[in-house]
Amino acid sequence: MRIRKITLPVYFSIAILYLEMVFHIYEFRSLSGGFFFMTLFSVMGGVLIGALIGKMRERAAYIVTIVVTAVLCLFFCAEIVYKSVFQKFLALFSMLGVAGQAFDFMDVIGKNILLTIGGLILLWLPMIFLIIGKRKNVIVFRPYSWEESLKRIALAAEMYLAAILILGCMSQEPYNLNDIYYHNVSTDLTVEQFGVLTTNRLDAWYQVVGKPMRTLQTAVADDADKKSDKKDADGKDSGIDTSPNIMDIDFDGILAASPNDSVTQLTQYFQTQSGTNKNEYTGMFEGYNVIFITAEGFSGYVIDEERTPMLYKLKNEGFVFNHYYTPGWYGSTSDGEYANLTGLLPTDGIVSMREAGENGNNMFFTLGRQLERKGYTLNGFHNNDYTYYGRDKSHPNMGYNWYGTGNWFQPEKTESGKDYWPQSDVQLMLQSMDMYMDQEPFHTYYMTVSGHMMYDVNSNQMAYKNYDQVADLPYSETTKGYLACQLELEKALETLVGELEDRGLADHTVIVLGADHIPYDDKPVCDELAGHELDPGVEWYQNDLIIWSGSMKEPVQVDKYCYDVDILPTISNLLGLEYDSRLMVGQDILSDSEQLVCFPNRSFISGKCIYNAVNGSVTPLTEEEVTQEYLDQMSAVVYDKFSVSEMVLHENYYQYLDGHISFKSDEKSN
Repeated sequence: MRIRKITLPVYFSIAILYLEMVFHIYEFRSLSGGFFFMTLFSVMGGVLIGALIGKMRERAAYIVTIVVTAVLCLFFCAEIVYKSVFQKFLALFSMLGVAGQAFDFMDVIGKNILLTIGGLILLWLPMIFLIIGKRKNVIVFRPYSWEESLKRIALAAEMYLAAILILGCMSQEPYNLNDIYYHNVSTDLTVEQFGVLTTNRLDAWYQVVGKPMRTLQTAVADDADKKSDKKDADGKDSGIDTSPNIMDIDFDGILAASPNDSVTQLTQYFQTQSGTNKNEYTGMFEGYNVIFITAEGFSGYVIDEERTPMLYKLKNEGFVFNHYYTPGWYGSTSDGEYANLTGLLPTDGIVSMREAGENGNNMFFTLGRQLERKGYTLNGFHNNDYTYYGRDKSHPNMGYNWYGTGNWFQPEKTESGKDYWPQSDVQLMLQSMDMYMDQEPFHTYYMTVSGHMMYDVNSNQMAYKNYDQVADLPYSETTKGYLACQLELEKALETLVGELEDRGLADHTVIVLGADHIPYDDKPVCDELAGHELDPGVEWYQNDLIIWSGSMKEPVQVDKYCYDVDILPTISNLLGLEYDSRLMVGQDILSDSEQLVCFPNRSFISGKCIYNAVNGSVTPLTEEEVTQEYLDQMSAVVYDKFSVSEMVLHENYYQYLDGHISFKSDEKSN
């Protein structure tokens, strides 16, 4: 039987579509979603690449085809490994600024290559087909004439225009195909609906022309009927001020000077929000020293009364948050910090904190800037490179005197002179406490590192150091290694609280501790510690938030669903700070606001239900019916929360408050 010859445009169309299909089946377990557009864009790309290479001489065309095929296979493999490590897909061009830090994850990458080896092998089959096809003379490498190349380029252009026309006829409602393609809603959604190459093509285009402007969906008040007096439910004077936590902002003045539609939309949106109300806990810690800790890779499943008595004490003797979540944001640790410190959702496809620092964004509402206006001494400490993730720019931009390895921290070393990895959180406390504890009022920020993966005694110094204390526990070696790492955080907290008590500061200091992320590369660790397999969509991300002071006489139970962006407005209210809750996406957990937790994949938890966007499941939290209308309404609200956060970051929105905001006190904003 005569074998039909395959031209380069046909070869590349088949190869790219094959890679997209294998990837899609591997990651999503089906070809559902935007298979039509994925096919159309794959064939379009294949025809275009084949037409361009086809102009070369035969030997050159073969060599270039091998190189391009290898790059394509390697890139799809990289996407699978990246997803297995970070639980998110890679937008390559947006992340180039931190690409060098991938080398710090080589052990993790190596482990995940082994775990995904089956999919990786399948993704290299186009290379095998190419080599065999060349030897069997199945693939044609003869040079094209200009006319032949132009015809194929024109065909690719026609396919692109057809796709654009079809998309243009589709609904522009949130999360529909038109919205996902044109508004960069989510890297994960774009990959699912349009494929890996289209996602990264769009990402590259955004780096050239800028990200597309969002359109807010729900420019209406979130809670128009909030109470603003001091009366309780019986109409009696409770003596508690329940007026909104808002400031006197001249929104009309900002609108009059607005430079673009994004600033206009944001201003109109903030105008319509009512903010969260003050409550019985407003000002509870007014004037207190504040120590804020972002704990590396922390999960609440670590906490045990016998094994971690200090963590247990801080969790159970302060505010006890029974439904707190740490979603898996896009930029690993840095995005977790961003959520904790800004009250805004991180933006997909970039490292939000780094961008804010490099651009010198106005960080008006961060705790550092708020307490700076109160005359606090501000310091930030890290037991890793002080420039990592661009923190040498981002953290001073939030008001902190920033210290880490390279400009202050003295790392511990092995006998051979190599720095420990990771470094000790105990040493972080010991080397820093004398620098601020005699400078009240102080606000100190810690970014810890002892809980960093990988969790084995051979590559992790903290796992090795504390392994004897976990060796007899009934867990896997990885889980025991993880617990051993977190024991260093436990010891660090013992050191810190002990020093506060010795100096008589514990009763006038509030400690806040939240994770940057859960151990996202080791779900079995969390499953083991939880005692059952956790649902990966929502349940996996449940965590603990600590807000504690030695002055608290009894714990406060909080059953509200909440998450990391809620930390800043909550602590701002507890400190009695003058801030505007309308301009944060997070909410004061202790207020009477409707509960809402947003996840990167657009799942959410509200007062009525838990909605899993991955499989469309709905878990009611009340007896009230959860209608499709309600889900659509809440999805629009969640859409806006992400859009507002992204627009605030990219527009540097808080700069427009200068000259348009007034404090009730005599203090002046800077």
